[in-house]
Amino acid sequence: MKNLFPALLVAGTLAVGSAGASAAADNPGNQDLTLSPDLAELLRAEMREIARGVQGVALSLAAADWTAIRDTSAQIRASYIMEKKLTKAQAVELEKTLPEPFKRLDAEFHQRAARLGAAAAAHDAELAVFHYSRLIESCAQCHAAYAARRFPGFGPGTPADSAHTTHATP
Repeated sequence: MKNLFPALLVAGTLAVGSAGASAAADNPGNQDLTLSPDLAELLRAEMREIARGVQGVALSLAAADWTAIRDTSAQIRASYIMEKKLTKAQAVELEKTLPEPFKRLDAEFHQRAARLGAAAAAHDAELAVFHYSRLIESCAQCHAAYAARRFPGFGPGTPADSAHTTHATP
């Protein structure tokens, strides 16, 4: 198990390479979201907190720090900032502005965070790594579909199969 866990962590993290290209293909418009400046800043702050949490989970997985993983997944599920600072008017703006596919991706992301937390609560390293990789995959899918300008690597011309191609070295 000691040798398997780091390999699973690396494999799970790398497995999401083509997910963004797939989402981009499903949403060829690669539409950036247009939000009011205040709401856009709240969303950026939320994404920064999620990024810190997700990065921390990787280290916590390597250390089998189940409490930290469980706590972080709970914070992600509860939305670090959006739930706390969103005004009623901003909530209405989000509901009207966000396309249904975005809302589905967001719901999947929060469900995946819940599954990660459950795996951590069970001290199941293999399942936690799996759910962590799926959580990262959700990020990549959403960024490819709705933030391609901010993440140009997901733009046109990104090879969809690059993560699954094996190259022999001479």
